[in-house]
Amino acid sequence: MPETGHIRVDEEFPLALGGSLPEVGITFEQWGDVDAPGDRTIVIMPALSASAHVSSGVADPTPGWWEAMVGPGRWIDTDQWRVVAGAILGAPFGSSSPLSENVHGGGQWGRDFPQITPADQARCHALMLDHLGIERVHAAIGASLGGMQVLQFAAMYPERVSRIVSISATGKTTPGTVALRRVGRNAIMNDPDFADGRYAGGKGPLRGLAVARELGTICYRSRDEFNQRFSWDPDPEGPFTPHKLTYEVERYLAHQGERFANMFDANCYLLLSRCMDLMDLGAGFDLYADGVLRIRCPSMIIGVDRDMLIPASEQQHLAHLLQSHGREVHFEILPSLFGHDAFLKEHEWFGPRVRDWLQA
Repeated sequence: MPETGHIRVDEEFPLALGGSLPEVGITFEQWGDVDAPGDRTIVIMPALSASAHVSSGVADPTPGWWEAMVGPGRWIDTDQWRVVAGAILGAPFGSSSPLSENVHGGGQWGRDFPQITPADQARCHALMLDHLGIERVHAAIGASLGGMQVLQFAAMYPERVSRIVSISATGKTTPGTVALRRVGRNAIMNDPDFADGRYAGGKGPLRGLAVARELGTICYRSRDEFNQRFSWDPDPEGPFTPHKLTYEVERYLAHQGERFANMFDANCYLLLSRCMDLMDLGAGFDLYADGVLRIRCPSMIIGVDRDMLIPASEQQHLAHLLQSHGREVHFEILPSLFGHDAFLKEHEWFGPRVRDWLQA
């Protein structure tokens, strides 16, 4: 098997909300022994802004977004495990998305790409595993939107996964989180360059997308981190007018926003933002609990005490629901200044716990 590849499934792909895609493409990467069986395989499901490039490898030696966690001799040890990751449906990293060509003609899908949910993304991971000849994996791991996909995968395909790790995710998105995301979406859609989503390739609402990312960055981190990390005083040289970056934290946010706007696509962002809103393990069931209890495998569920976007109470509720019905659950809350982004920063905390859970 190759370390990297692209799968194209030339058949209709039904979507959870109705309708379908006429075909679906999935870009993937692998590490470790790429011919190892399923019981030695771990699938990692990326978050909104993460590609399939989890870690460096022979095919792509550049550092991946979870480089400190995945690789030879690391916490998720590729000398022991085969690790597979697929770029998620809807993101601008090679799998089907608004940037893909619409086979019905007219160029890229753009704003006409149908709305997806984490359940649809979980189905794409299942298709990828089918292509790789893997019936059942030892573990599925993900954080944020990746953690939502993990939960959906375990619920939809309980026979295909032996254990899961879901970090800073939720079983059902709450109104408070929808409210935060709405502001970011409005920043994009109210940018005149958005052009109702029909902007030219390589252009688009860069200012709106940057503002959305600035808001996201605030939600991904914590007030405590910002108060400790940045100066409390304005630049003594000024200027002090509101349209200038007078404070250190303003310069940090502007940098994050500009960098993201230059590497992401606005229609993809809107699609994935709403996708996360639509996370619901209970969709299609009379009771939310009935949908959750499709998850039968041992589950490690982790929250972060300063997570503004998806508070730890949501992971706690999910863990308690599973435990109360006899499921094996390991639940912990990480105390971290890094909030929702802790999984990208607190490797020394996550690493031993994930390693031991995989080996249990």
